[in-house]
Amino acid sequence: MTTLVRLAKRHPGASIDDFRSRIDRATDWSSAQPHGLRSATQALTLAGAYRAGEPVCDVIDELTFDDEASAAACLADPAFHHAWSSPLLDPATIARLVIEEHVAKPGPAHDPFVKNYELVTKRPDLDRAEFDRYWAQVHGPLAAKIPTIRRYVQAHLSPNTRDRGTAPYDGLAITWFDDVAAMRAGAATEAYARTRADEANFLAGELPFVITTERTTFPLASRRSRLLALF
Repeated sequence: MTTLVRLAKRHPGASIDDFRSRIDRATDWSSAQPHGLRSATQALTLAGAYRAGEPVCDVIDELTFDDEASAAACLADPAFHHAWSSPLLDPATIARLVIEEHVAKPGPAHDPFVKNYELVTKRPDLDRAEFDRYWAQVHGPLAAKIPTIRRYVQAHLSPNTRDRGTAPYDGLAITWFDDVAAMRAGAATEAYARTRADEANFLAGELPFVITTERTTFPLASRRSRLLALF
């Protein structure tokens, strides 16, 4: 499976509340159906995160296809491009990743839950193959030991995306928790400390992150309500 990811900020001048109320109604991925869209989710940054300033993004969409060729065909479709470039979004901030998932810690995601995205940039002196190997085989098992993580997925760049070298990030580290309190409890553990200490071995600098709640945007028949303000 291949996932197409859109990360974006709201259009300048739009209020947080207005954006959050409108982006759901304005999200329509029907143009992706002919290209084999399997499912889609939309993650909105927790309302409480704005107390500390503007987060790295306001919304993250994930669209899943059978393979990279299907995702590429979808991206080339003008109808999909129109949906992708929503007028609710700041076009200068829309970032695209085509990724393949590596499940580092399997497990169910309870509803409600919080979903944390870390935007990963590899250390510049590492080649791609070594970065992917270290992240999956060395760092992943360390992070999987953080007890409050319910599920942990590494989103590695797809082969063609890696070859082009134009992706804004080198991947995403995605973790699920019962709630924000569980995230904070995990950060107080020795397993978390060991995980953070290992980051310098393969990552460049700090990890921008965004804490979200998620809802299904395709198929619409299975759309689930999520709590949008948990702290």
